[in-house]
Amino acid sequence: MDEEWKNRLWKTCVYAITFGMLVALLLGLNMSWSAITAALALIVLDFKDARPCLEKVSYPLLLFFCGMFITVDGFNKTGIPSTFWEFMEPYARIDTPTGVVILALVILLLSNVASNVPTVLLLGARVAASAAAISPAAETNAWLILAWVSTVAGNLSLLGSAANLIVCEQARRSQQFGYTLSFFSHLQFGFPATLIVTGIGLLLIRSN
Repeated sequence: MDEEWKNRLWKTCVYAITFGMLVALLLGLNMSWSAITAALALIVLDFKDARPCLEKVSYPLLLFFCGMFITVDGFNKTGIPSTFWEFMEPYARIDTPTGVVILALVILLLSNVASNVPTVLLLGARVAASAAAISPAAETNAWLILAWVSTVAGNLSLLGSAANLIVCEQARRSQQFGYTLSFFSHLQFGFPATLIVTGIGLLLIRSN
């Protein structure tokens, strides 16, 4: 009975801390500190040695994220993204169906070359500024298009999203069901599904 009470108390703590973290994020508090505080609270309240838990952390992936954000910031300062957008902007204006398609293709391509998070960081402000010159409604649609296409683009190939890399890493490290997910085995399902879902989403955004 005592063990059952402890399990219920632990589950309650997990739910409460997770809910608290989500509330903090929705309130606009610092994302990093919100997540770290929640993680530390769970470790402390578990009353167990944290080493087994910390050993399961994928440190190569953490280093990958750190390196990715540093690289994106450095690349942005080279002026290449600005030059690229100056060239593409006349063709990717969202006030025409053709422009929406071209913008979506640019986002799809870049998301699967540089991953979707760097693509959003590099294009977000530029796409929004271009759309704001058309109308406030166009700016809203621009953010919706960027959010939708960059998210769905992560399904096209393994490189499209960091989440895919996490899945591959977890599958490879699984002790019971170790599996290596190849680029092309993912692509044969991801490519057609991404194009179909992207098209449906763009039609819904354009209809608003």
